[in-house]
Amino acid sequence: MTIQAEAPVAVERGLTDPEITDHWVAVARSLAPLVESEVAQGTEDKLVTRKVVQAWKDAGLYRLLVPTQLGGEGLDSASFLAVAEEVSRQDASAGWTFAIHTVGSMFPGLLLPESSYRMIVGENADRIACGFAFGKVPGTARPVDGGYLVESEPMPFGSGTQHVDRVACKLFLLDRDGERVIGDDGAPTVVSAYIDPIDVQWLHNWDPAGLHGTGSGFYRVTEHVLEEQWLSLAPGERVSDPVFSQGFLPLVHLHHSSVALGICKRAIEEVAKSAKGRRRGEVPALDENGVFQSDFVRIDSLYQSARALLMSAYQQVWEAACVGQVSELQTARVEQADHYAHRVLRDIVSTASVWAGSDAIPRDNVFARLSRDTAVALNHLMLSPHQTANFAPALLADAQTVASNAL
Repeated sequence: MTIQAEAPVAVERGLTDPEITDHWVAVARSLAPLVESEVAQGTEDKLVTRKVVQAWKDAGLYRLLVPTQLGGEGLDSASFLAVAEEVSRQDASAGWTFAIHTVGSMFPGLLLPESSYRMIVGENADRIACGFAFGKVPGTARPVDGGYLVESEPMPFGSGTQHVDRVACKLFLLDRDGERVIGDDGAPTVVSAYIDPIDVQWLHNWDPAGLHGTGSGFYRVTEHVLEEQWLSLAPGERVSDPVFSQGFLPLVHLHHSSVALGICKRAIEEVAKSAKGRRRGEVPALDENGVFQSDFVRIDSLYQSARALLMSAYQQVWEAACVGQVSELQTARVEQADHYAHRVLRDIVSTASVWAGSDAIPRDNVFARLSRDTAVALNHLMLSPHQTANFAPALLADAQTVASNAL
């Protein structure tokens, strides 16, 4: 299911100054001691702690993608990717939660009137909204006096929703008689809704093999009347900004890309630290061994290439979004780059874990955590191997055009 954006509008705003990006990466890095000290509690609670979320808010990190016209920092997607990578490097569950909070808060800007969206982000541009925004439609919205009577079945993958100011949900639009409204395409009309957390029930059933602290269990919307302004069918002008005109898919993949890069980077750092001057059998110093060095160069090359491909793809999409001309090929390049990052992720983490030897054995060791988090991150629908068939035609067409022009 695809969220349809408003027609793109040209906005004169280019890529972020690298010094500004470096500043925000440094801000994120300064919180590493806190984030890592809270991992055990987040694992036990199955949810990143409120202390960590509040620290991100106090540091201004939730403002990064919000357009400057709404009081945010207005970073471009590639610059945000560098910041979110740093958070994911500290802890994948924290990175997953931070990215879905920040990226998820952009979707209502695509869907709701500017007046509603301004209330979502708040005066300080640091309020957040996210939830299960695609896939099976779990609920209904029926017009009644004062708005729409809404409710839903339990829906999965409520990552980080326990900490947000508005919770997303997809609903079938009904008429006053309770019958589904059919659109011009012959399909039932589906709307996006943003619900006050007081009208949400969490089932607390998240018990995964990895990404323990993401809080990605089921939740449901309890029956209540929702004002029209919180539904995607509400009339009104939408906000014009490149962060929105880049489209739905680049935003979705921005969340996953940052987590993959952060895990890769941490795995490489940890194996380099583990190998320093360490005896391994008859090898007196692992980091001086040619076989280890060869493997290290290989996995570092995989990480560097994946990161460069993602940065390039996001920079190109952003520049196109600034003039309102994002192409199918540019979107496909983002998807391709994210899939590539996840294809090399397992290789990097498993190779690092093998060379870590006994360091990877303890259950609470960082290598064990990286392996568990990787296994779960790779199982997301957006990153399933069959999804490559969706963007392959655009890449093939481009290659065929280049080949024809070269003759």
